[in-house]
Amino acid sequence: MKTNKNILIRHWSRAKLSNIILSIILISLALLSSPVIATSDDDKMQHRLEKLSTQLDEKRQEFHIPGMALAIVKDNKVIFSKGFGVSDLGKQTPVTSQTLFAIGSTTKAFTATLIGMLVDEGKIQWDDPVTKYLPYLQFNLENKTEQITLRDMMSHQTGFTRFNILYANGKVDRNGILKAAIKAEPWADFRKEFHYTNLMVVGAGVAAAQSIDSDWETLLEQRLLEPLGMTNTTSNFEKVIQDPQLSKGYMWLTEQAKHKQLAMHDITNIAPAGAINSNVEDMAKWLQLQLANSKYKGKRLISEDQIEETRKPQIKIAAGAHYGLGWMLREYQGQKMVAHDGSVEGYSAIVAMLPESDIGFVLLTNVTSTGLLGVSVQMIWDTLLNESQQEIADNIITNEVETKLSYDVYVGEYIANFGSFNDTIFNFHIKDDKAYVDVPGQMDYELKAPDKNGKMYFTVTDTVSITFDKDDSGNVTALRMQQGGMNFELPKKGLLIAAEIDVLDLQKFLGSYSSKMFNGDLKVFIQNHRLTVDVPGQMAFELQLPDVNGHRHFRIKDTMSIVFETDEHNVITALSLYKSDTKLDTAQRNETKSVEKLPTVAEILQLRQTSQRKKALLSAGGFRIRGTISMAQSGVVGSIESSFQDYNQFREEVDLGQYGSIITALYADGAATAPSFSSFREHHGKYFEQIQKMHPAAMIDWQYFYKDIQVLGVDTINGKKTYILKLKGEKTLASTIFVDAETGDVIKQESKMLNPLLGSIAVTTIYENYHDIHGLRIPYKVTVKNDFNGTSTIELDSIDAGLSFDPSIFILKNPSKGE
Repeated sequence: MKTNKNILIRHWSRAKLSNIILSIILISLALLSSPVIATSDDDKMQHRLEKLSTQLDEKRQEFHIPGMALAIVKDNKVIFSKGFGVSDLGKQTPVTSQTLFAIGSTTKAFTATLIGMLVDEGKIQWDDPVTKYLPYLQFNLENKTEQITLRDMMSHQTGFTRFNILYANGKVDRNGILKAAIKAEPWADFRKEFHYTNLMVVGAGVAAAQSIDSDWETLLEQRLLEPLGMTNTTSNFEKVIQDPQLSKGYMWLTEQAKHKQLAMHDITNIAPAGAINSNVEDMAKWLQLQLANSKYKGKRLISEDQIEETRKPQIKIAAGAHYGLGWMLREYQGQKMVAHDGSVEGYSAIVAMLPESDIGFVLLTNVTSTGLLGVSVQMIWDTLLNESQQEIADNIITNEVETKLSYDVYVGEYIANFGSFNDTIFNFHIKDDKAYVDVPGQMDYELKAPDKNGKMYFTVTDTVSITFDKDDSGNVTALRMQQGGMNFELPKKGLLIAAEIDVLDLQKFLGSYSSKMFNGDLKVFIQNHRLTVDVPGQMAFELQLPDVNGHRHFRIKDTMSIVFETDEHNVITALSLYKSDTKLDTAQRNETKSVEKLPTVAEILQLRQTSQRKKALLSAGGFRIRGTISMAQSGVVGSIESSFQDYNQFREEVDLGQYGSIITALYADGAATAPSFSSFREHHGKYFEQIQKMHPAAMIDWQYFYKDIQVLGVDTINGKKTYILKLKGEKTLASTIFVDAETGDVIKQESKMLNPLLGSIAVTTIYENYHDIHGLRIPYKVTVKNDFNGTSTIELDSIDAGLSFDPSIFILKNPSKGE
């Protein structure tokens, strides 16, 4: 990744490790948990902690977390340690400071510290190639002279993506998954981009242990757990599941408004990356070691130099965020913040420190992925450092009557189309005379009273605020959300956006522009009657009308602008991207001829012979499609089989051999997924709708599966003229598709996959090698790309029609219930 790419808000495209709006301080940290009253002699601090305890418990309930525990260390003392809620919803067992939780990826810092200890002893070096200790672990790099080092592996800059499928079912041992990984292809350039991968940390942990003829578990026990007295901490799965102190793990099902209990997953094969289980009493000792100049009770376990080495930025994650060695690095009010989150099935955790202030905390929860984590970081730091500011804010005197009346004007629904939000409704409302904005998938955020500039800041952070736009008659037209220099515009639902200029005058700018900086095409089209540019891998940015110098500024960030370049005949040939007065890139226009009139939706449906193909689909009976699936970034090949009939029955089976399988099924009233490597899941609401769109008929009859279809523009892909369309679902995110203007075939789709743990994941799908069969047009090759799994290619071997299926095959049962 070129450094200047990050200027255009790259963090929106990372579902877990980016600066997603309202995650606030950390990057998708699936974190934080519980309150505890500490033993402090400072009455003021005691009062603050009591207040924090109450606030956190309120947030725990708001975020549907059954139980959590929190410990805070300050000046080498544990000033707070307490449990909240319950560890078992059925038995209503209270959480205590001794309750055990999985700590997930906060384990990585333990592995980094162990490697640092061996560096102290001269047994190993951070910049040693991993093949020095594991000769077989020779990864497939483009430059054969380069070697992946322990530093590369611990900082996620190898260019390889997640490898999750290799270890997810837990049946392939550690050496097996490492040996399989060397068959994989890299996803990005070596040492150029941050790509989080557990497997590389596993490899580093195994190599470090091998340097002294040991294993990671022994190193962990002898070098850290025993010296720190962490007697209740273990990475042994069989041991922890027998421990009566272990909390049950849960997931909150938003669509059903209930909890689902999850069985603890055995991740022994990737233990160095995430298998530790602990409680906040033990984890407080870990914090004391990290904060007290690498000493615990006066005994030095690792040098200060090596502790500091783990906290040095190694690679940029996003604006203002870097990854070190097993730690994420940011700033909080000018201080370095060292932190890491962890999330495994049923549990989430965060460990965070401000070393300059000698404070840190650990929060452990018994729910998979929670927005409380990012919110809690701000709450805890403010309690420890900025209480005076909070008190001032809490004592703002406002006229309640006037405030309530003025708020009433703004109450309503506003439509968000930025980052991971696509036609998402934000609700501004009043509760107990206080203003709130409800952000779907996150929380109902309370707002402070307006400041002198009319900004209402979120009570949980001073980094996010909202204002409102009004028209000349005083009617509210939009909500604006400010964060990180951005100004996001959310039009009021039901309000027609007035055109600032005749849209016919914008036609000449439409089309695609080839950018070397973004390694792809910038698409220019009309959205909300405004000229809009879609940046690859990011989002569509609506533009202002041009200023006197011809700069069309981004509506959400006016320091960014675009200028359309013309030739001597006043024909548009390129667009240039600016940050303030600095030109960043010039993208040449792919087509300079006059923009033609766009076809209507009806004309495109006719081009695609939709009516005939619908009849063929519904009259042909059941279909069965078989093929192979190759996952290039995991080095895995398997089989795929899809069975379907009409619009409401679909079943897909993916078999990856020893790495596991996944079955997905859909019927009229339900859908479910049965993976061999995680919990059975029934799908409801937006997740049910997402499974519906996996049905092959969704690419035949758009009008049945989508609520709205728009024609956006024209593009050229691989020399083929294509029409760009936007398909909007009822609850799912919209998809952009590219249709061959000659054949009507869909040749490309850009969409976002909803994931309950990771939010939304940007996905690009390429369709190739179409055949006419059974009255349909079927692509025999489908390539799916995303940052999470890399590239997966499906190639079909056979398609049978006229089949009759037992309807029961489309209804999956939960095996854990004996169904």
